[in-house]
Amino acid sequence: MVAYWDLFTMTPLLRTMTAAALRWTTMALLIVLAIAAPAFAQSGWKPSRPVMFIVPNAVGGTSDRAARTLSRILHAHKLIDVPIVIVNRPGGSGTLALTQLHSSSNDGHVVMIMNSITMSAHIAGLTPYSHADFTPLALLVDEYYGVHVRADSPLRSATELLARLRKAPDALTFGSASPTGDNYLSLLRALQAGGIDVKRLKVVSFSGGAEIAMALLGGHVDVTHSGLGNVLPHLRAGRIRVLAITGPKRLWGPFADVPTWKEAGVDMTASGWRGVLGPKGLPAAQVAYWEDVLRKVAQTPEWKQDLAANFWVDAYTDAAETRRRLDREYAEIKQSMHALGMAKVK
Repeated sequence: MVAYWDLFTMTPLLRTMTAAALRWTTMALLIVLAIAAPAFAQSGWKPSRPVMFIVPNAVGGTSDRAARTLSRILHAHKLIDVPIVIVNRPGGSGTLALTQLHSSSNDGHVVMIMNSITMSAHIAGLTPYSHADFTPLALLVDEYYGVHVRADSPLRSATELLARLRKAPDALTFGSASPTGDNYLSLLRALQAGGIDVKRLKVVSFSGGAEIAMALLGGHVDVTHSGLGNVLPHLRAGRIRVLAITGPKRLWGPFADVPTWKEAGVDMTASGWRGVLGPKGLPAAQVAYWEDVLRKVAQTPEWKQDLAANFWVDAYTDAAETRRRLDREYAEIKQSMHALGMAKVK
């Protein structure tokens, strides 16, 4: 017979059990621990090998800058113990980057800097993937767009621009980015809300914000629509004028005097947000890890300074709220694209 001890008082209990019974009890306990062990291990998950940040744009763009800033702050604040490899996969309206992320199911070592073209490209039928095929981890920033003209343009305001286009929608040539990107779509939405027949617009597409700005300064287009960071040097040098921005309120610094579209009588806001997207099927512990470190990054002084320098607006939300926002915006973008005859998804 084997005595059964009280582990708290270290005194023998009155009950006893046979050696055989004790063996069976021990085996049962070991089985329970074996089953529970993975769950205990998962609760403290963190990367055990280098992490890959996939960027769906070329080096130097907004998404690329966001990825490199994230990497720098994560290491500076010791929020991650492994190297971060930034891999740029531009092209195919984000399809190349999304395909690579999709092939890494259940692996929290691979994440992607996402932007809103993730949704519009799917609605346009240019990529088989939408945000629903992945695991949203966090939203980080909102970047607003502006409509710009050269400093010598006769157009002095968004109101004058709309008046000109109502008379002749094809009187001006616009420069913008991808015809399925959030930049281009927000331009069409603003002008359509302002009573313009956007199907008659003359629009030239360019590969990025820097090229768009050069086309405007070179006189190849009359009006451009792009992220504000792309035109900041030219605004400060007095070479361009910004007529309106897509944000809900005015910004700071050199954009403080630029009105919103709402101030011009157009009920429309839009942003080119950036966030972090994980592969499909990430375990809860891996989602929790990324939520925690990204929340901490968003609270650092370095991140806030970078937002201000780039005229980005803090938009941090956790995984659950990010998914809800993406679901809402997907429905809104699809409705707009159907109205413009650009949607392939029903």
